[in-house]
Amino acid sequence: MAHAILAFGNRADEATLSGGDWEATLPLDNLKDRRLGRVARSASLDLADTQFDADFGQLRLFRTVAIVNHNLNDYGRYRIRLSTVADFSSTVADSGWKDAWPAVIPMSQRPWNSPYTWNGKWTPEERAYLTPLIVFNLPTSLNARYLRVEFEDPDNPDGYVQAGRLFIGDGWQPVRNMVYGAQIGWESRTEVQEAISGADYFDVRTPARVVQFGLEAMSEDEAMVYAFDLERRVGVHGECVFLWNPDDTIHAPRRQFLCRLRTLSMIENPGPNRWRAPFEAKELLA
Repeated sequence: MAHAILAFGNRADEATLSGGDWEATLPLDNLKDRRLGRVARSASLDLADTQFDADFGQLRLFRTVAIVNHNLNDYGRYRIRLSTVADFSSTVADSGWKDAWPAVIPMSQRPWNSPYTWNGKWTPEERAYLTPLIVFNLPTSLNARYLRVEFEDPDNPDGYVQAGRLFIGDGWQPVRNMVYGAQIGWESRTEVQEAISGADYFDVRTPARVVQFGLEAMSEDEAMVYAFDLERRVGVHGECVFLWNPDDTIHAPRRQFLCRLRTLSMIENPGPNRWRAPFEAKELLA
């Protein structure tokens, strides 16, 4: 299991976005709006229309790219590239073409008569209450100025591709992983009211994922440069992307999401050159 990553410092809002063909009323710049429901929508499903470039004006340090609240279909694909040159004649990172919805259910966990047994993907019903997320995470942070994102989904029944938010930032992968006891789960937002008769009535709302974990035995340098400074920079309002295990090929879509820190924690020094801190992050919803 690879160590968890907390990506931070979203630079999407600094970028100049261009390319493709996007609806005038739902333009590319909507990807720079933190309201995930305010989407950018392509004019068609042509590959030439469903792509865009981002120019950050200078070299920046990046590790994690995420596309949040997209509408790609079962077999929709994406490709993400980073470069130091505007024409992408050379790249510093290339995801290649990947499925937007990868296999997430081992064959042994599906009934044999399910139409999704062989591909291992979620059914549309199983994807309900999940904010769609594409993540391209690099093995290490690197410098780039330009980003290119391409979508391929010619059979999408909507007739267009759309997405609600672009995240691109650096990432912290602790030297020592989360300690055992880390927790991840769903936090219900549904309101329940009880009638005089005792009958329950529900105002159903999308649940949010929450993760709680602790880091132990950090060095003083790691604790100060990352844990301490990161909390100052992102506060409880800044966007982060949490990845439980960046090498996961089955459960990654369950355990990675756009989030914010719910609390800022005290960083404890329990012994010589030993530092520790708890973290809690809550998913950001559309």
